[in-house]
Amino acid sequence: MRNIKKYIIICITTLSLSIPLFFRLFIEYLLIKLFTLTSVFIFLLGISVLLLIGVIIEIFAYDRQHLELIKKHDVIDALLNKKNRGLVLFFFSITMLMEELIFRYYSIGILNSLLDLDYITSILISSIAFSLYHIHIWFSIKNLRLLMINLIYPFLMGLFLGYIFLSYGYFSSFIAHFIIAFFMHYNIYRRYTNNKFKNKI
Repeated sequence: MRNIKKYIIICITTLSLSIPLFFRLFIEYLLIKLFTLTSVFIFLLGISVLLLIGVIIEIFAYDRQHLELIKKHDVIDALLNKKNRGLVLFFFSITMLMEELIFRYYSIGILNSLLDLDYITSILISSIAFSLYHIHIWFSIKNLRLLMINLIYPFLMGLFLGYIFLSYGYFSSFIAHFIIAFFMHYNIYRRYTNNKFKNKI
């Protein structure tokens, strides 16, 4: 299986980041704080808006050349080739756990609780860090348009996930992150297969 070293590093990192949770570090951010119809509405509305932005980006920013480049991504490749789908989706979930631990749980936890920064500044800094983390796309794809998309969209996503994290807790931000990221990848996969089918007709 491709990228096995990457997956091992992701698992070790996630396990290491989970250890302080057992010592109740930033425990106030761990669980759901609010569970009302309003909170569910805001949660679903935010996800819907981000998915809509993602669809608009896919329609107007991804041509055939960009779709060909994107298909190298692990999840899209697994969906297209129908190989190791379950395993890739498992590691995809672990990656979301790791990212939420780094960019919400610890980043916002340190900025807000230890450095005493206000909520907006904490979310903004963690969103910028989350955006810059996605610069790794350049090293695998080396395309400026895709790099810009992978910097701007995660920044917007980070703002929403930061709000969800502070309002509803870590598990809510993880669920939101997983839903948005999975559907973004699935939509790209579906668009790629539709384009491929049209080219055969």
